Amino acid sequence: MPEFRKNGITATALAFALLLPAACSSGGETGGAAVDVPAATVPANPPRPADCAPVPRAAPTTADGWLGITATKPDDVGLVVDDGRGSVVSHAPDAQMPIASAAKIVHVAAYGRAVAEGRLRPDEQVRVGDWENWYLASDAGAHPGALDALGIPRSPEGTALDPNRTVTLQQMVASMVQFSDNAAADYLRDRLGDQALIDAAAAGGWRDLDLPSELGAQLALVRPQEAPPLSAPRSVRGPAELALAQRFAADPAFREDSRRRLVAQAEDVEAYLLESERWARSTSTGSAAQLAGLWRAVISGSFGAGADVARNELEPDAPRPDGQVRAVKGGSFPGVGTMAVSVRRPDGTIGVGVLLGRGFTPTTDLNDVGLAQLRLLVQAVEDPAARSRVLCVA
Repeated sequence: MPEFRKNGITATALAFALLLPAACSSGGETGGAAVDVPAATVPANPPRPADCAPVPRAAPTTADGWLGITATKPDDVGLVVDDGRGSVVSHAPDAQMPIASAAKIVHVAAYGRAVAEGRLRPDEQVRVGDWENWYLASDAGAHPGALDALGIPRSPEGTALDPNRTVTLQQMVASMVQFSDNAAADYLRDRLGDQALIDAAAAGGWRDLDLPSELGAQLALVRPQEAPPLSAPRSVRGPAELALAQRFAADPAFREDSRRRLVAQAEDVEAYLLESERWARSTSTGSAAQLAGLWRAVISGSFGAGADVARNELEPDAPRPDGQVRAVKGGSFPGVGTMAVSVRRPDGTIGVGVLLGRGFTPTTDLNDVGLAQLRLLVQAVEDPAARSRVLCVA
C-alpha cells in the first residue's frame, strides 16, 4: 500500500536509528497568522572540500546510497542539513517535492496552537467511528497498529470492533505522529479548518502551503475517473482530493464502495505499485527548506503559542544518555521517501535535517529507505566529516 509504517520506518529500526551515537473548510476560528515571519530559506553552501572521495553507488536503501543519488540524480533530491551551530549544507532546498507524511508536522503544529489558544482540548473524547470515517486501508497497517497500541480490539480489515469506543484527541494526534495514521491527519484538518494549517505552516516560514488530504489523495488513486488527471496542477488536484475525502467521511455507501475498489485494485500488486509511483508524483509537495523551517520553529519554540504542545508530540521519547532529545517524522509512497529529524542538545543548540527523495524503483522496501535516510541525516547533523561528505555531492 502507498504509505509506510510507524513514522516512516518500523519501530525497531526507529529505535536503533535514534540511538546512533553522536560524533563528538470546517473548524473553529484560528489565531492570527505569522505574517511577519520571512519565507524559509537556507544560506548558500560553502565551497566543496578539495579531498572529496569518489561518489558512492546510488541506492535508496543505504545512507551512502543517498549521497550517490544526490550526485547522479540531482533533480530527485531535496536536502537540508543544519547542525544548529552555524554549519548548513543543502541541495536543491527550494525544489518542490512530494512530501508524503512528513507533512504531518503541519497538523501537529496547528493542533498545538489550537490547544494553547483553548480551541481544542487534548483530553476531549473522540468516538473511534468518527475517526475511522476518514480511514482507507492504504496505510500499510498504520491505523491497525495505532488501534493495537491503544488496546482497541479490531477487525481483520483494521477497524475497531466497537466504533463507539472513544480515545482522547491527544491519543489520536500521537497515533498520527508515531504510527503515521492518515485518518487522524484528515480528521484534524476537518476539525481545525484549512486556515489553521496555513497559519501554522506560515509561522515556520512555509508560505503557499499545498494542503494535503491524505485520504483524498488515496481516493484519487482508487477512483481516478473522479479525479483530475495526474498531469493537472496541484491547484486543481488539491481541492478535488479534499472533496473526495469529505464525501468519503460523510457517505457510508461511498466509503464502502471505495474500500472494495481498493481491495480489487491491489490484487495486482505489480500494476498497483507502478500506478502508485505515477500517482505519487501528483501528490502534495513542499521543499526541504520549508519543512526544515517549520520543524526548527516548533522544536526551538519560535513558532509561538503551542510550540511546547507540538514538540511534546514530536518528541515522545525520553532523553538519550547524552541528554539529547531526538524527533523523527518520515513518510513514503512507492518511489518516494521523505524524512525529517531534529536533535535537541543539552547546550540549547538544535540540529535539523530534511531529506526528500523520489525516482527509485517502486518495489523498493520503504522501511529500508526510511532507515537509510534517517541514518544519513543524523550522521550529517552530528558529524562534521559526514556533513562534508554531503557537501561533496550537494
